[in-house]
Amino acid sequence: MNDTEQRIKEALGLLAERTPHPGPTLNALRRKRKRQRNNIFLLATAGVAAVAVLIFAGVIASDRYVPPNPNDAGAALVPAVPGALKYQPHWLPEGFVEGGRTVQDGVTTRVWVPEGSPRNAASNGDKSIELASGANHAETGGWQDVSVRGLQGKARVVDLPAGTTAEVRWKAQDALVVSVRGVSGDLRETALRIADSVRADSKDVFQPPFRLAGKPATEFWGAAADEWVADIETERARVEVFSGVVRFQGRETPIAVRGKQGFVEDGGLGVQEGEVGIIVHPVNGTPVEELVEIANQVELLQADTGWIRKR
Repeated sequence: MNDTEQRIKEALGLLAERTPHPGPTLNALRRKRKRQRNNIFLLATAGVAAVAVLIFAGVIASDRYVPPNPNDAGAALVPAVPGALKYQPHWLPEGFVEGGRTVQDGVTTRVWVPEGSPRNAASNGDKSIELASGANHAETGGWQDVSVRGLQGKARVVDLPAGTTAEVRWKAQDALVVSVRGVSGDLRETALRIADSVRADSKDVFQPPFRLAGKPATEFWGAAADEWVADIETERARVEVFSGVVRFQGRETPIAVRGKQGFVEDGGLGVQEGEVGIIVHPVNGTPVEELVEIANQVELLQADTGWIRKR
């Protein structure tokens, strides 16, 4: 062994003497890994706690409506139900019950009237409360800025042909309007209180008792489950279907319609279908022959009357 080899051997020996035993090093590594697992557990625990706090905070703040982002995938996956009446107030003045529903041109309207009022109470200037969704509202003046559950809205009191009316409008998932007429007290404050109580949690669907040429009736009114009327109007006729018997004034003329005998009186056509009456009113001088064709296109459906005069 030459001098160079001897020096290398001695250097390796000194290095071996200075190298610590592997046992403490491995133990330290194990302890470190164990601490990492504990840290992961602590992080996970903290994460769960944070989620719990967020959920709790969300429950507390759930009464404050936040419109969804239309670009969210979740919002895009929610299907639109035809005729869905998803909005309803959770507060109404005492004694008001639902008396009418309409769906037309993308606008749905629910109407509440005083208990015991006639079937057409909402259309003749009597007390009524309306909630419309999906409407586009033109700026017609007289509006004041208000807040509806944290959302920017508008309110006004205006004299309409049907009577002095307080209106509150705002935009949630849809454009919404509350209209109050004939109610005692401060109309504006009543309308604001009703608007603040509106939620999109109704499961009701507009289910009228008939279709005309495949199109559902647009209005449905009732004073009781067995006292109701629905209608739809076209460019040629207005069709009414109602519970009860068709009554004439003694000037009727018999005519064949829907496979049975109907009657024509004062230009209109009426026919009885069991416990349901059908009347076709002419629009712009529609001839009787065309009214017969229109009456034949009426498809009677099972009427949903469970909502009538319920709060």
